[in-house]
Amino acid sequence: MNPAIEALADFKEYKPKLNRELPKPMKHLDELFAASLAEGALSTKQKELIVLGIAVATHCEPCILVHLEKAIAAGASKAEILEASGLAIAMGGGTAMAYVPLVLKFLEEHCA
Repeated sequence: MNPAIEALADFKEYKPKLNRELPKPMKHLDELFAASLAEGALSTKQKELIVLGIAVATHCEPCILVHLEKAIAAGASKAEILEASGLAIAMGGGTAMAYVPLVLKFLEEHCA
């Protein structure tokens, strides 16, 4: 299995455990994400692409994987995802670029 897919599965396995172990902070975090990513002036797809770019720029591997999956589910194309990744590189430089292969590996699995 692709290591990126394994990492996403691992995160998904532990997220409910985090919810049980840290119920109050996780409830508030989940509510914040739900409110922030809801349709508004920007579409959910646009918001997922923004969050993806931020995740790449801040080097958050689980965030990258989760929001890649959500961006694709919201209808983002490979080209849009790569453009968001390029913007992350522009803002985050070489250290952000080091996380884009994770994006590419995920896309190879999901957008072949």
